[in-house]
Amino acid sequence: MKKIVYLALPLIVSQLISVALVLTDVWMMSRISVDALAAGGLGASVYTFIFVVSSSIVGCVANLIAIAFGQRAARPEHAERQIRLAIKGAVLLSIVLTIVISIIFVFIPHWLVLADQSPQIVKSAMEYADAMKWALLPSFLLLVLRGLTSAFGRVRSIMVMSILTVLINVPISYCFAFVFNMGLAGLGYGSSLAAFLVMIGYCAWVFSRHEFNRFAPWSNLKEYSFKLILPLLSLGVPIALAATLENGLIYGGTLLAGMIGVVALAVHQILLQCLSFAWNINFGLSQAAAIMVGQDYGADNPAGIKRTSWHSFVLVTAISGVLSAIFILWPNAIQSLFGISATNTDVSQLFNSVIWIVALCFVVDGWQLLAINLLRGMKIVNRPTVSTAVGYWLFGLPSAWVLMSHFGLSGIWSGIGIGLAVTGVLLLLQLNSAIGKQRNTTNVLKYQH
Repeated sequence: MKKIVYLALPLIVSQLISVALVLTDVWMMSRISVDALAAGGLGASVYTFIFVVSSSIVGCVANLIAIAFGQRAARPEHAERQIRLAIKGAVLLSIVLTIVISIIFVFIPHWLVLADQSPQIVKSAMEYADAMKWALLPSFLLLVLRGLTSAFGRVRSIMVMSILTVLINVPISYCFAFVFNMGLAGLGYGSSLAAFLVMIGYCAWVFSRHEFNRFAPWSNLKEYSFKLILPLLSLGVPIALAATLENGLIYGGTLLAGMIGVVALAVHQILLQCLSFAWNINFGLSQAAAIMVGQDYGADNPAGIKRTSWHSFVLVTAISGVLSAIFILWPNAIQSLFGISATNTDVSQLFNSVIWIVALCFVVDGWQLLAINLLRGMKIVNRPTVSTAVGYWLFGLPSAWVLMSHFGLSGIWSGIGIGLAVTGVLLLLQLNSAIGKQRNTTNVLKYQH
């Protein structure tokens, strides 16, 4: 368990810093107006949905590198080559995805209007989203670098990189938004510029180190081929589909909240940040555990897989439970972090009536996040995708739609909680089955030899 914590702590800090980055944008949106908060939140939801889905494909390079890293003891030359090719494939994929997504952005305003969103809100939301699309490529490349350094245990560098992103982004975004009067667009351009600067700096640092310079994407250029994308797609497309299903539930709730009204949409954006706070802590733990599981999978060590899975489950459950209690017991303190004034009774009362439901989602969200990452560490991606489809779309979204008509925003979040709970249980059952099969397969192979 100590190894998980050691590896996870910098990753968790890095994720929380990412949350702080979003929170500062949300805070600055709220300083413009409630309408700007609603529109900016919608634009952020659009960008986040697209980025999370697409980055799921690029981000699986971390799983491939971790598995290859686990093979280094038995097959060092093969492992080194696999790491090198995985990085080159991820760089190519990052460029292709950026081009494709930039084209998709042209059609998003029309789709949002068809989804019954206010045309004026959509126009303002796209000011932010269109500016944020310039952050896509540097953010993808940072994921590639992060996958490499985390597999080698250099996770502290990821934390430092995240801190620098906030230190650079906040003053730039503030100046663009308020000093240069660029509003929501300024916040987006500030974040994009910060992502680009940090990517350049982190890339220079990583490949100046002896342990990483042989993996530099500009070395051995003859190795580049679009075939390198195929392993990433075979592993990443089911992962992206699962991410689409999950975010379809979360951000489908955003569209439902927009149908209620501006206040509900604004409060929903804040509640999403609360869920995101717990999600990012659990993601850091899950990512660390997945790296260790991937290394054990590559080294054919089922006992290590089982041990890591159990320890990480205990950690995720305990931490999520504590966070849930804090958010339920001190809702007013959470409000103050988002600059919600007690005089704004509509926003304050709606927030207090829903926050306890959101807090209860922390635990089940942590379960599904951990289980699906551990399964990916063993290259199991297809069945988990089916489970997410069942949990999110057969239980979650229909429940949110039905309950919204009776309980408003509380009903939407109750439906989200139902979807997360069903998915979490299904994925944990699959994880337990996969660990058993891995152990049995290893025992059979040992017996045959």
